[in-house]
Amino acid sequence: MRFRFSLRRAILFRQRKKVTAMANPGALTDVVPLLERLVSAFGTRPIARLLDVKSRSVTSLTRRRRNMSEESAQRVIALHDVLTRALHVFEPRTAANWLVGNEPVLNHARPIDVLIAQGSAPLMEALKAIESGGYA
Repeated sequence: MRFRFSLRRAILFRQRKKVTAMANPGALTDVVPLLERLVSAFGTRPIARLLDVKSRSVTSLTRRRRNMSEESAQRVIALHDVLTRALHVFEPRTAANWLVGNEPVLNHARPIDVLIAQGSAPLMEALKAIESGGYA
């Protein structure tokens, strides 16, 4: 019985060691791939407008010529999450236009302004309401 326990422990230790050796947690903190996905889906100019930066700034960030600030990284993550969800509700052009239009679910505020001021949670709730037919 003691032998089995030791053998089991040795196997678990080896498995843990393999997982740790192959892991790259830094890949999860890299926001540039999310920005690249946004640019690929919508184009540089629309994403620059939504992030409230110049097009060349988006290009510099995607080419890794400059580092992304924490605030910019949070905006990219939030925008990526919202647009990904919006694409499940709307067609691509409508999803991008929805962000800059007035939304009744958000008391006629522009979703992009709500995103900047309050984060993505209110927009996710609005999209959920729109998808369920609560508002159109």
